[in-house]
Amino acid sequence: IAFLASDELLGRDTPSPGLEAAAEYAADQFREFGLEPAGDDGSFIQRFPFDASSLDLGAALVQVRTADDATRLAFGDDYFVMPARIDSVVGSPIFLGPARPGLLAPAAAAGRPVMFFAPDTASAAWQAAAGAAVQAAMAARASAAILILPPEFSPSTLATVADQLTGQIMPVPMPVVGLQYAAAQQLFRSAGVDLDDIRTSTDPMPLPEITLALRTPVSGTVVQVPNIVAVLPGSGSALSDEYIVFSAHIDHVGVGRPDETGDSIYNGADDDASGTTAVLEIAEAFASLDRRPARSIMFLLVSGEEKGLLGSMYFVENPPVPLSQVAANINMDMVGRNAPDSLVAIGLDYSSLGPAIRDIAARHPELGLTIAPDLWPEEMLFFRSDHFSFAAKEVPAIFFTSGLHDDYHQPSDEPDTIDDDKVTRVARLLFLYAQELANASQRPEWTAAGLEEVRRVTR
Repeated sequence: IAFLASDELLGRDTPSPGLEAAAEYAADQFREFGLEPAGDDGSFIQRFPFDASSLDLGAALVQVRTADDATRLAFGDDYFVMPARIDSVVGSPIFLGPARPGLLAPAAAAGRPVMFFAPDTASAAWQAAAGAAVQAAMAARASAAILILPPEFSPSTLATVADQLTGQIMPVPMPVVGLQYAAAQQLFRSAGVDLDDIRTSTDPMPLPEITLALRTPVSGTVVQVPNIVAVLPGSGSALSDEYIVFSAHIDHVGVGRPDETGDSIYNGADDDASGTTAVLEIAEAFASLDRRPARSIMFLLVSGEEKGLLGSMYFVENPPVPLSQVAANINMDMVGRNAPDSLVAIGLDYSSLGPAIRDIAARHPELGLTIAPDLWPEEMLFFRSDHFSFAAKEVPAIFFTSGLHDDYHQPSDEPDTIDDDKVTRVARLLFLYAQELANASQRPEWTAAGLEEVRRVTR
């Protein structure tokens, strides 16, 4: 953890020299353990293409024009942008009220920037509202989607989101802007309207008194970035062509806006040097066994997770073995913080993997870990980490985490905040868990309700 989250690796952004150094480190570890490579051309590295285009901040523009004035908004203070491959947008906006599922934009929205109020600060609810707004804008052939953030959306959160999105070119035909509430209030005043009075109205409201000018130019190229893959072959002749896959993401978000101390390196000690380290320790433990388990064990460290599960999505589309031979995925993301005596299992009720981990924890009280169910269902965490790429292919998957904290995606996610003892006990527990799964006669299975939920989201 100290190495992976050191300042020298500069936050392990995808792509970056720091990420490459982390990948080389992990590959060297797997090689030293005596594991077999499962990457490209007999190596431990599987490369996949990553579009390294990013927002050109020097040329980016969000401007409010009236008959008498033009006000340029400040990136990272007044707005963030999810850039698309489009040169510029100029037009008089139309306000469509709260973003909500089933929203339909009127024909008048065609070719114009459309504005919505995103009323909920809860992550999953906000994402759902934002998704509905963008879908409505696309269906209406609008030129841009403007999401007015709720007043509770903090300046620090806006700044962090702005930094993180500059390198994510969205697969939509228009730029999507998140607009700080106070900036939106001033925009509406320019049109002679009080936003506080109309923000929940569902009646479309054209704003002909103002013109929005947006420019979100991007530049860059496609580069090859690493996943790291190793295998411990199984010992059972009948089961050795089946695999239990451990996964964690080795990337983080790189260098961004400095905090109040001036620190601009987002080290990612918990997110996810902790999970990466646990995978490495578990790999070493399995490699040291005198008798290998019946099923094979695969160890997968992916990059591009912070950009949208890119590495794991590529892996399941280009696996080194047929996915039909993958019996289960055990994913770890942020396992080094919070309550020392508990570990949250996301997807606990979705498959037989849930009862199995509770049974192992109960039989090993010396590890001092209670398995907790999803404590944050509103965050929809089952659909937000790398195990979901496996679940989307209907491979039984479970996700272990110790949860979010105030240092999440901040420069303060440093190695000295990690509970080393907890990471150790988590790794021991999941080693015992995988050992049992790898030797069991039956493969893990979805519950009917769990598989139905996965299919509902992925289909």
